[in-house]
Amino acid sequence: MKKILFPTDFSKTAENAFFYALKLAKKIDAELLLAHIYELPDFGSTLKNTSQEVHEMMDMETFENFKSSVNQLREKAEEKGLDKVEWSQMMMQGEVTNSITSLAAKENVDLIVMGTKGATGLQGLFLGSNAAGVINHAKCPVLSIPEKVDPSQAIDKIGYLTNYADEEVHGFDEVLDLATTFSASVNVIHYEKDATEIDDDQMNNWKNKLSNKGKNIHSEIITGTHFEEAISQFAHKENITLLAIQPRRRNFFISFFKTKKSKQIIQHISIPLYTLPEK
Repeated sequence: MKKILFPTDFSKTAENAFFYALKLAKKIDAELLLAHIYELPDFGSTLKNTSQEVHEMMDMETFENFKSSVNQLREKAEEKGLDKVEWSQMMMQGEVTNSITSLAAKENVDLIVMGTKGATGLQGLFLGSNAAGVINHAKCPVLSIPEKVDPSQAIDKIGYLTNYADEEVHGFDEVLDLATTFSASVNVIHYEKDATEIDDDQMNNWKNKLSNKGKNIHSEIITGTHFEEAISQFAHKENITLLAIQPRRRNFFISFFKTKKSKQIIQHISIPLYTLPEK
């Protein structure tokens, strides 16, 4: 059975992503591990006795809040008809990013699902240290759910960004397996600033290496002055419901969300982002 790790801080953003994760777990017949990671303040060695007492009190309060929050989620899951999905919960103290990636490796999870904040979700993802840290260090795919995504939204059209590099063939196969599970179509998206720069031989050689398994796959070459703008507009126009990217594509998005213009272009776009791990 597959396993999904769902880190949460019990915020509204996380709660929305939790129901998305539950429906995903139900669809792929996976068990879900909910993990709450918290950090304790460092008072320094001069307040050793005091800090120990404070930490003990905080641990107890955190545990009580954890139990209450979990019970509330179970009740809401039952109301939504998701009470049959198998999921367990745990809490642990530690630095958030390292704890999540370490737990994912220890539990040998197949996927990490996280909620992200921000007007578009993607902006909050790449400018938020925790989510970005998990994406950069996790050894499994990470599915980031923007806060405005409807948990009932179907995954029926997946966009996969490629530069026609050999290492991206394996990533495509992983995305194709995901598409197969959801009977989704796949748009293989390649960007060039100028249409005259497109190398047809390179494109065709890459396509020949794919094992499309007879699935509904479309190849799209998009052009424009700005990569970020072109991708965003295409995703909006084609109703992409999940965008998959290779690790090295992240730098494009990181720089993208630091510009005022980009925020205006995609402020109404909210797309789950599926990032593949480094190989």
